[in-house]
Amino acid sequence: MFFGTKIHPRDLQTALVNWTVAHSGHEQARAYIGLSGIADCDQVIYDRYFEGSHAQVGQHLLTRVSYDLEAKLVERLGDIGIYQTGEEISLFDGVVQGHTDGRIGEAVLEIETIALERWLPQEGRLPNRIFMQVQAYMHYLKRDFCHVLYLARDTGIVQVNGIRRRPELGDVIEAKVSRLAVAVLEYQRLPCSCGKCGLQTPAK
Repeated sequence: MFFGTKIHPRDLQTALVNWTVAHSGHEQARAYIGLSGIADCDQVIYDRYFEGSHAQVGQHLLTRVSYDLEAKLVERLGDIGIYQTGEEISLFDGVVQGHTDGRIGEAVLEIETIALERWLPQEGRLPNRIFMQVQAYMHYLKRDFCHVLYLARDTGIVQVNGIRRRPELGDVIEAKVSRLAVAVLEYQRLPCSCGKCGLQTPAK
């Protein structure tokens, strides 16, 4: 897009927002089940596989910020001299995939960005979705430790949580992955496993 020597502020804003939405990194549809969401309800995962995950403009903008910050953190770790490229996981001929953010020595690296420092998790108490994601990574990669690196966007504070592999959870995850893969390959929609999908908000 060429604007010449002059551009109105509103046009500049529109151009920047449009470019960011188009290059946000948010995947509206994936041709695979991502291990990053393996803690979600069976039915939600099944529906997301076939229907995709659509985002509003604000979500696209936030996704882009998160990816940009993640890239900068990777750059810092590289400058320190400890970053290694992340490993990929592919199961059931690619129906299920996992994309790690990197590796520090023999440990998996997962990077998360959050809006506010006060939302940083307490040590050893990660949100279940992140906890199960990294347990899945460690299970399939046969690695015993994961560094979960958080960055708070409001202050720039970084926090690293060390998580050890729990083999009993790996068995649970493997059973769920197998169940999901078979379901999508056979087009058999799975029932709700969270107990919340059918709940309706009562009218006020």
